[in-house]
Amino acid sequence: MSFLVVGLTHRHTPLDILERAAVTPAELDNTLARVLAHEQVTEAMILSTCNRVELYTNVEKFHPGLDAVVEWLSDRLDTSADELAKYLQVSYDEDAIEHMMRVASGLDSMIVGEPQILGQLRTAYLDATDREAVGRQLHALSQHALRVGKRVHSDLGMHEVGRNIASVGVDAAGSAAGGLSGKSALVVGAGAMATLAAGALRDQGVSQLQIVNRSVEKAEALAERFDGEATEDLGAALGRADVVVTAMGSSPGFVTEELARAAGATVLVDLALPKNVTVAAAELANISYIGMEKIRERAQSLELAVDGARADDVIAEEVAAFVARQRSASVAPTIAALRARAKEVIDSELDRLRHRIPDVDARAMSEIEYAVERVVDKMLHAPQVRVRESAGTPNGEAYAEALRALFELGEPPTRDAAASGVGVSARNLTNGTPG
Repeated sequence: MSFLVVGLTHRHTPLDILERAAVTPAELDNTLARVLAHEQVTEAMILSTCNRVELYTNVEKFHPGLDAVVEWLSDRLDTSADELAKYLQVSYDEDAIEHMMRVASGLDSMIVGEPQILGQLRTAYLDATDREAVGRQLHALSQHALRVGKRVHSDLGMHEVGRNIASVGVDAAGSAAGGLSGKSALVVGAGAMATLAAGALRDQGVSQLQIVNRSVEKAEALAERFDGEATEDLGAALGRADVVVTAMGSSPGFVTEELARAAGATVLVDLALPKNVTVAAAELANISYIGMEKIRERAQSLELAVDGARADDVIAEEVAAFVARQRSASVAPTIAALRARAKEVIDSELDRLRHRIPDVDARAMSEIEYAVERVVDKMLHAPQVRVRESAGTPNGEAYAEALRALFELGEPPTRDAAASGVGVSARNLTNGTPG
């Protein structure tokens, strides 16, 4: 089995296609179930953000696995696989491992170095784990990628870059409004992106900050953090705001034309995908709309101080470490089976010897047992070392198969169940992770 990542990202995909492909939390159960229903896909997790929709899988074989994922995505977008192909980004095996680590590190983000993707990847992993869609392989890769993301941000000082989608959107709003100092602002939402937006608005000098969210308690907590005011009346809050930032990923199109008309002359920043603002509302004369397309354009003009060469070195080092660990683990069942087979033969022959010469004294029998075990250990030492060394090389699998055939070890397991406690260890690992 091998890792396969198939997705649509900001690098190659128009925003309208990304929006249609986006998977909301309410759709996650059915989506994962459908993907895993294919016999070629053994594990799966979905990362759906405002800049990417990616399916991370473990598959039996590349081409059938790719066909299964593309079929799901084609059905979701109601388009042909051929039409979809020009937008797809596909990574397999070691390339898939590297891709996940680069994503976790913020190196594949629209705004290079932004740390929010690390929390989004963690959430995707935990959501899939809770639904028993993640097994041993994706569990190991996700855990490692999350650690790599934290390492890259720490080693390269990327947390000091201070840029993210929300801050770029607020910067764009400031340009459209002629500055935000002294203006009134409204943030709709209370999650990670809304929190970033609220902080950016305060940094830009807004004089009044309102927070609206489905959960009043979360709105109040965010308002308290940024010296704002929580309110439940969205219409009234819109009417009072010079700048509005929406960040409700699970509420597409809640800002309707009718609601936007009541807002007055307003700069409206939409950070969600699917969009929170309808097309009709965005096109109103009283609305200066800033969506992901404008944020993308602005982000592309930014020069961020990220040492790309150093980041590449760290990723390459971590990919090599992960692959080496996986290769070693892949031959562990063969080595364990070989040792078990040896023990079985030793025990059988020693038992036969005891019955043939029952009067041998205990000390002599102990020396015989020790000598036999040493002979067998010495005979098996070289095959064990060789199978470990060859793991992952072009001849490694053939060597392991030959070893199993020579010693009649049977077939290796083709699929490992998820380790018990995967969810617990995952949550323990990610304590304190940003996002």
